[in-house]
Formats: sequence, C-alpha cells, structure tokens
Amino acid sequence: MKLINKDISVCLWSPDYEKLAAWYESILGFKVQRRLTLPDDTGVDFDFAPTYFYVGKHNKVKGKNKDPYRIMIGFNVKSVTEVYKELKAKKVTIIAKPFAGPPGGFWCMTIADPEGNLIQFFGQQ
Repeated sequence: MKLINKDISVCLWSPDYEKLAAWYESILGFKVQRRLTLPDDTGVDFDFAPTYFYVGKHNKVKGKNKDPYRIMIGFNVKSVTEVYKELKAKKVTIIAKPFAGPPGGFWCMTIADPEGNLIQFFGQQ
C-alpha cells in the first residue's frame, strides 16, 4: 500500500500501565516523553521519534499476556551480547539467549516484560 510509510508505532495496553511503564523506563532505559492523563487516553509516551512507543491503560485488557508468542516487539541494537549481559544482571526473564539469526548476518535474543510481552533485540553479536 503506497500510503503507508516505514515508521511504525507500538501501543502496549495494560491493566497496570504505571507498573509496566516503570519497568520499561528503569530496566530498558526508555526516556519518558510525556504522561497522558486524559479521560479516554491514559499512559506513558516514550521518546522514540519519529516512531511511537506507548504504554497505556485499556479497560478491556486483564492480567498478563496469554499468548506472548503471537506478537514480538523488536529493537535494533549495536551488540546483542552486550544487551544480554546487561539484562541478565538486572534479572530480566530471558526467553532466548543470543543466537545467530536463521538467515545469517545478524544476532538476536528474546526477553519477556513483567506482563509476558515478548521483546526481541537484533544486531551484531
């Protein structure tokens, strides 16, 4: 579709968005751009310009993610091994240790956030 550009936005909905957003801020080091407390839009917008990463409250979301393998959020990093070492020291739930990507040419690893959402990191070893 010609109308879609390559920028992508991610919204994670949570019954306890404040706790989840605090994890992304403290563990992954995401910087808060703004906090929204509008009647129909409450959450934390992280600084990912030009893309959008948001953790917010949604009244239809309950508990942890029951199907975490359906959607995985991916981030490009310089060194997957260095990210692994840092997150392992922070006692983050590691789903997959660093490994060579199946088509070759890059490495990846997977972690879970406190609600069971899976996050992947891609980059050089």
